[in-house]
Amino acid sequence: MDTPEFQRLRFIKQLGPVYFVYPGAAQNIFEHSLGVCHLAGRLVKTLQNNQPELEITDADVLCLEIAGLCHDLGHGPFSHLFQYSFLPKMWPDLKWTHEENSVKMFDYLITKNNLIKYFEEYHISERDREFIREIIARPDVASMKSTRPEKYPNERKMFLYKIVSNKRNGIDVDKWDYLHGIV
Repeated sequence: MDTPEFQRLRFIKQLGPVYFVYPGAAQNIFEHSLGVCHLAGRLVKTLQNNQPELEITDADVLCLEIAGLCHDLGHGPFSHLFQYSFLPKMWPDLKWTHEENSVKMFDYLITKNNLIKYFEEYHISERDREFIREIIARPDVASMKSTRPEKYPNERKMFLYKIVSNKRNGIDVDKWDYLHGIV
């Protein structure tokens, strides 16, 4: 977290320019990322403790916390306004998403800061790092079951992909923290 790339999130408002109209809407993406990390950890640890039959490992917990922490690394200025309004008007053919950019930033931070040794220290393998990347990228879990079962072969654990960001119904810790920020 102590990198310029991560610290810049302190200066990007979660709600973009809404802050200029409603000064109470002041949560920034740095705070939001911490909140999503925390909520992802709490939720998956609760499941781990209360439902041992799910076979959630400590590595699964750590992967979800890291994904929650890094899921918005790729945001541009003014958050979603940049992605959904500014970029399409400036470059209509550009297919840029903050999720894809977050995955690139995650990989960049690992390489730039030589973080592999820390992942290995906590038994986070390359397969686990790929799991983190997929969570950040917001996969379509239904299509993953048929097209890429080797990525996360335990089908009983496919629900883990929906904790940080759930495309199916939008109920996820990302939204929970987002709503907390605007309340």
